[in-house]
Amino acid sequence: MIGVFLCDCGTNIAGNVDMEYLKRELEKEDDLIVHESLFLCSQIGQDLIKETIEKENLDRVVVCSCSPKHHGDIFKECIGEKMNPYLWEMANIREQCSWATEDKEEATQKALSLIKGSIEASRTLQEIGQAKIPVIKDVMIIGGGIAGMHTAIELGDKGFHVYLVEQKPNIGGNMCKLDRTFPTDDCSMCTISPILNETAMHKNIDLITMADVEDVSGHPGEYIVKIRKRPRYVDMEVCTGCGDCAQTDFVMEKPKLDGMLWLDRIKIDEELCNGCGACAKLCAKQNDPPALTQKEKGDIPEYNTKNCVGCWVCVEKCPKNAVEIVNVCPIVVPSEYSFGLGFRKAIYVPDSQAVPLKYLRDPETCLKLNGTMDCQGCINICQAKALCDDEEEELELKVGAIVVATGYDQYDLSGTEYNLEHPNVITGLELERLLSPSGPTLGELKRPSDGKIPESVVFVQCAGSRDRRYAEYCSKICCMYATKNAQLIKADHPEIDVTICYIDLRAAGRGYEEYFDRAREMGIKYIRGNVSEILSDGDELLVRTENTLLNEPLLLETGLVVLSTAMVPSKGTQHMIETIPLVPGRDGFIAPYHVKIAPVDTATTGIYIAGTAEAPKPIQECITDAGAVASRVATFLKDDEITVDLITSYINPDICIKCGECAEICNYDAIDTEGDSYEVVDVSCHACGMCTTVCPTNAMELRYFSDIQLEKTVDGILEKDKDSVIAYCCNQCGYNAADLAGTAKMRYSPEIKIVRIPCSGRVTLSQMLYPFTKGAKGVMIGACLEGTCHYIDGNIKEKEKVVLAKKILDLMGVGSEKLELYNISSAEGGKFVESAERMVSQC
Repeated sequence: MIGVFLCDCGTNIAGNVDMEYLKRELEKEDDLIVHESLFLCSQIGQDLIKETIEKENLDRVVVCSCSPKHHGDIFKECIGEKMNPYLWEMANIREQCSWATEDKEEATQKALSLIKGSIEASRTLQEIGQAKIPVIKDVMIIGGGIAGMHTAIELGDKGFHVYLVEQKPNIGGNMCKLDRTFPTDDCSMCTISPILNETAMHKNIDLITMADVEDVSGHPGEYIVKIRKRPRYVDMEVCTGCGDCAQTDFVMEKPKLDGMLWLDRIKIDEELCNGCGACAKLCAKQNDPPALTQKEKGDIPEYNTKNCVGCWVCVEKCPKNAVEIVNVCPIVVPSEYSFGLGFRKAIYVPDSQAVPLKYLRDPETCLKLNGTMDCQGCINICQAKALCDDEEEELELKVGAIVVATGYDQYDLSGTEYNLEHPNVITGLELERLLSPSGPTLGELKRPSDGKIPESVVFVQCAGSRDRRYAEYCSKICCMYATKNAQLIKADHPEIDVTICYIDLRAAGRGYEEYFDRAREMGIKYIRGNVSEILSDGDELLVRTENTLLNEPLLLETGLVVLSTAMVPSKGTQHMIETIPLVPGRDGFIAPYHVKIAPVDTATTGIYIAGTAEAPKPIQECITDAGAVASRVATFLKDDEITVDLITSYINPDICIKCGECAEICNYDAIDTEGDSYEVVDVSCHACGMCTTVCPTNAMELRYFSDIQLEKTVDGILEKDKDSVIAYCCNQCGYNAADLAGTAKMRYSPEIKIVRIPCSGRVTLSQMLYPFTKGAKGVMIGACLEGTCHYIDGNIKEKEKVVLAKKILDLMGVGSEKLELYNISSAEGGKFVESAERMVSQC
């Protein structure tokens, strides 16, 4: 028996639908028990449902009332107390009938059709159970920038054990490289240092640096992550970070090295040296060829650093103490940490304030590791004996959830009109290093070509941003960080002429507009105009631009150009997109599950994103992300088990041919293709139904919103009213828009009969054609707007199927105009009405 419960909803339904007529018509069917209630959602109404289920021993329930989006959960809980919570259907006769139809008789007939559709669908329903899946409480955070660290601390404080995996030798990301932060001009290191130290010292955080994530497998609640940890060739447990191994007397004349340099390891004090030659004799025994040679006794020995292995015997044995170590490591190369400015040794820490403050040897430039010579300099000087020959290590860790916080890189504008090859054309982050007290010039503004203070500086905004040739999007932070750096330059050097060339100035944030006003008051000039070319003039530069406010071309002479380059996904971000895999947006950053309602979730359950791995954003938004992610992870892992309602897809192994089409279309990696047969990973499946539309043997099916359930819904609707247009509406947008239209009392043709589906991509080719075989006038599909599908790309996949279905309808003689897909957001009730009326007119 099926219980059909009619809700008057006061006069909201009963005022425009003849409830007595509905009751009489429905009672004609022998297997229906029909009841009417003034307010079915009230306690009295719910008690009526529960009592009837028990008294009549009901098999199924159909609730005829408001939208399932409104009170669906209430009725599900109510019915679930007495029977399986999936053995019921809901007919929306308020928002999509009573409120949307002006004529009472038409509304009544439409209500009857919708109810019949729900009744027929209910006959197909099967009990749906739950799966309980154990979860691992550990969490992995990939990326140790400000977002990753803050997330790690938040989760660690909540009692979760966290693995923080960082590709670089130290944590902190790009924020550590900044001088100050806008709009308060706080010292960046003063702000981040406590976070660095708390991360490194936290009892619940294991820090894994110099590590790359190689593979991610498993399922939500139990991910298996394979990590390749590169060797430091320095024992982190033993190294004290004293810096003896990297001591140097090298001073740069200008901020930029031209390449690798060899420095003298030792210096001989000619006043103390008596020319005894002891050092040269000892060196000849130690080295072949020797680094120290003496032509005649009494001469000051000659020194060749490229032959010196750093044994330091000459220093130890010199009777006059005339030999002094000045460079333990003789190799100097440009510093990657400072984007090619400044220098580092072959044994180094990236920055004097790095965390962890543990040295490492670069195998490409270390003379011992690259096989150039048996260099012993750092080994012999290290009192802690921390130097070692460790090897690459492979780790396999199991975690319940993963957070990707892999950050951003700068767009490489080499070979473009911005003339980045010129030494005095630098990026915003390179300027940050020049202005930083821990940077290559100790905070002094010196241009790279000659180390001089420039007489003028020109900032070029949107360099690579908002440009179809490079990055189409706005990088969000550039206007403010250029304004910040311009102020810092002007404060230290009032005599420097500072100009900012911009397209549109964006100061949308607390204190930003006031910050911009202060810059103008300091005498910083803003020119509205796109820079078309940067020309070389020796060490000077010519910036070709225009002033669009005055409508005149300009050629600015300057000594230093700073490019506000586009932020792009880091190599680590791109690697994680491919490895997990994750869904990228059009901009290449990781796309959130939904940009508005799930901004830190990804399409894959249990995997989250934070910071600039998701999109360009300022530091404060990265911190906000971190808090949100920590909350989402804590919610996901709060229990020992994840409970999953099995409304998911399933595969019939008897007819599955293992073609892989389902795995290919699934955005959630929910199809396990290993082993003898394909299986659905229930905890990963989002029940969108797209996999069911591509299975050539119909082996794939949804347990809820099944093929037969949808077909019987159509049968029931058309049984009472063949003069109908079947409107398949996605649960998130198309269906919501129809509800919104009804709530606003927007009227549209009663011929439109809505069938709720999880995603527009759920509708198969046969389901588009099926209503026509039963006499329907037309079929419309209400899908999300492009780029906003809650299941990533269901609407795009559906549009491809619609093109094929239209061709078939033309061949059938039905006419392709009788099938349409409309992209409608959940807020566009008016657009739904327009689309519905257009559809009816075409039929």
